[in-house]
Amino acid sequence: MTEHNGRPWAVGEPDPAPEEKGSAGRAEAGSGDGPDGVGPARVAVISLHTSPLDQPGIGDSGGMNVYVLSVAERLAKQGIAVDIYTRCHGENAPQVEQLGTGTRLMHVQAGPCAPVPKERLPGILPRFLDGVLELATADEGHRHSPYDVVHSHYWLSGWVGARAKEIWGVPHVASFHTLGKVKNSALPEGDDPEPPERLAGERRVIVGADRILAPTPSEASLLIDLYGADPGRIRIVPPGVDRSVFHPRRKEEAKARLHTANTRLLLFVGRLQPFKGPDVAIRAVAEAAARAPDVMRDVVLAVVGGSTGRDADHDEVTRLMELASALGMADRVVFYPPQPHGRLAEFYSAADAVLVPSRSESFGLVALEAQSCGAPVIGAAAGGLRYVIRDGESGFLVDGHDPAQYSDRIIRLLSDPDLAARLSAGAIRHAAIFSWDATAADIRSVYREVLHRPEP
Repeated sequence: MTEHNGRPWAVGEPDPAPEEKGSAGRAEAGSGDGPDGVGPARVAVISLHTSPLDQPGIGDSGGMNVYVLSVAERLAKQGIAVDIYTRCHGENAPQVEQLGTGTRLMHVQAGPCAPVPKERLPGILPRFLDGVLELATADEGHRHSPYDVVHSHYWLSGWVGARAKEIWGVPHVASFHTLGKVKNSALPEGDDPEPPERLAGERRVIVGADRILAPTPSEASLLIDLYGADPGRIRIVPPGVDRSVFHPRRKEEAKARLHTANTRLLLFVGRLQPFKGPDVAIRAVAEAAARAPDVMRDVVLAVVGGSTGRDADHDEVTRLMELASALGMADRVVFYPPQPHGRLAEFYSAADAVLVPSRSESFGLVALEAQSCGAPVIGAAAGGLRYVIRDGESGFLVDGHDPAQYSDRIIRLLSDPDLAARLSAGAIRHAAIFSWDATAADIRSVYREVLHRPEP
């Protein structure tokens, strides 16, 4: 692995020659060069199961939505036209929606134009592919192929991307965001495992993709060890953070705007599902309050998020409220519905610490955005969080999911103002090495690589 602008870049070596990977002739498949003469001119992005305009924290929406839109906007600023294909699910949007100069959202009719449980989506993949091809053909004009590169996000989209690659004769870049085998290895008790259909689908996409993007060296290793991925096709591209939005505000003013003045705020942000660990956060705060009542006397835990599509049949908020009540914390845990993405900066700025006790995280965008706002993060030493959080510098990493271990760090941080200030400053410094501009530049380099075109 080498470093690229201070960020981890590649696993393995670039492919030695086009013909050795069966990609001969692909450089001529699309329209030709982008504005600099070496990059792609048009990219098809596949985000089947969730639209980049969906609010994170609702249903199956999360960091992937932020990622897809943030990268597309920045690629467009570099002169690369980006069309994002997503399944119509009832938002009454036009079939082709202009998001900004050079960026369009293409709503594909596949199944009902309404939410569909994720477990039923594999059955409508062929119809979604047909819709993508139809929309692309209608817009094609004189072009031999409508796009130079197809970039899929998540394994369902990877199925579509793999077939579009063969039909259009262009390279396929795949991002997964989560991996089924990793989730199954870290399941909390009572959670359903990811189905064999997903595991097999991920494997097929990994074998056939020209490049696989991993956010951290940890995920790159998992792709190799669990799925047999070719190291030479993996490129490490960390996500970014928009510091024009996620920057520190005055803590007391932020708390006043959230109506949490005269308290110290601990924060959990994310989908309310056992895998993300909101129950661990509640139990940790309850244990800290029992062990150090003087330190915790003015502490409130804010829980921001909603249930996933899979949990729609029961009210996860009610279950967590009952847990807080059983622990004697009913008046110390405040629940907020999912918030507009930019508004989360107010919550992070108001927080004394953000708790991220996930069983696993591919990257951990919440942890990065929180640190960018100056909030130390107490998170699980799992997956990408080991790279997003600098233990003892920008927050704390905790082995396992024992609430007692989290309560130790909570008490330590809240009882030592000098430590809290040092971790806050370290969080801002650490987050500053990440940016969406750098992420987009890295991805553009991968596109050039699969098109076998040199850097300018």
